[in-house]
Amino acid sequence: MSRQLSLKALAVPIFFEMFLRYFSLMINTYMVSNHSRYLVGSMGAGNQVLDLFITIFSFLSVGCSVVIAQAIGARDFNLANKAMHQSLLLNTLLGVICALVIILFGDVLLSMLNVPKGQFEQASIYLHMLGICLFFDAIGIVLAAIVRVYNLAYFVTLTSLIMNFVSVGLNYYTLNYTDWELWGVGLSTIIGRICAIFILIFVLYFRLKIKIVIKELFNLQKDVLKKVLNIGSFSAGENLIWIVQYMIALSFVYTLGEENASVQTIYFQISMFIMLTGQAISLANEIIIGKLVGARFVNVAYKHTWVALYLSLIATLFVVLIVFFSKDFIMDRLGVESIFREIMLPLFGISIILELGRTFNIVMVNSLRASGDAKFPFIAGVVFMLGVSLPVGYVLCFYFGLGIIGVWIGFCADEWLRGMCNAYRWKSRKWQNKVLV
Repeated sequence: MSRQLSLKALAVPIFFEMFLRYFSLMINTYMVSNHSRYLVGSMGAGNQVLDLFITIFSFLSVGCSVVIAQAIGARDFNLANKAMHQSLLLNTLLGVICALVIILFGDVLLSMLNVPKGQFEQASIYLHMLGICLFFDAIGIVLAAIVRVYNLAYFVTLTSLIMNFVSVGLNYYTLNYTDWELWGVGLSTIIGRICAIFILIFVLYFRLKIKIVIKELFNLQKDVLKKVLNIGSFSAGENLIWIVQYMIALSFVYTLGEENASVQTIYFQISMFIMLTGQAISLANEIIIGKLVGARFVNVAYKHTWVALYLSLIATLFVVLIVFFSKDFIMDRLGVESIFREIMLPLFGISIILELGRTFNIVMVNSLRASGDAKFPFIAGVVFMLGVSLPVGYVLCFYFGLGIIGVWIGFCADEWLRGMCNAYRWKSRKWQNKVLV
């Protein structure tokens, strides 16, 4: 049990899993950027729409993970097995539905993002290829959550390594030896996802000795679904609001021109990389808090979250300062031209404030969610993302002439205010009455 509650044992493999995912994304961005600067903007638009739909069906994996973690803590392995099967079935169905929406209405979504005409065709091709990925993502995201919560996060890391190796290798071939452009990049992504699913199923069967029983998939039980959806629906709602907020903010940036759109896409990848350490610690803490709450060790859970918060803030500060002082090196390695460099340079300074606030918020949100108190972070997200981030970003961007800088200042205001609000909720201990098992 002590290893199951080890922050290091969980956070390290989760960090490397996420590192591999974002590193491969940066490599792909770098390769596409070398192939065509303006093609990067097309790829970014497709990725943002894909992220929106992944959020829609990822809520079941979040609910599944929290319910299984609390069930393990309470030693209720029957509940854990039921939550796994029902989440797999429903997520697969949602993945199919979301894929069909993208395939049928992808161009409408890109139009809503105000994608420039010069980037629209390739963005459409790429998005429709990514739509096919949703079916495989729907299955893979639940499988990964199950393997991780059973304390085998390093197997998910290995899966990510193989998947990204396949995708990056195929992308290199596509961009250098074919004229497929973003169609080929999308195909590479599909093949990588398929490889990941086969590996995760192998781990489930032969390492965890957990078998997927077809009959159990269709044996839906109201009480189990209610537990999963209680966490998952609010978690998805919060993440969905975040993606919608970002897409609206991205549409602000797109109205500033193709150069700003490309800078936003490139720097967003850098920003996601900075978040890795804080995210890894917060996800590891979420699993631990779920098990502690399920075992009714609420005082230990309360103290553990504050320790995780301090560690994640220190780690994030260390990483963001390295990135800040290496900004010229990073832009040189990414081949950022002077016209893009002038737009991007101020974002490195803003990130110091933004990433600390984002880490603060993520740790507190995941802790509340793991305890069963997912509704409060959702309400806070609606208030601050829609009521602070977007209005502040819009006014500073267009009325004060700050452009993309104003949009990112809006992000800062949201993350810090929301983080403090969620921290106050954790300190109040009202989450203790939200346990699921």
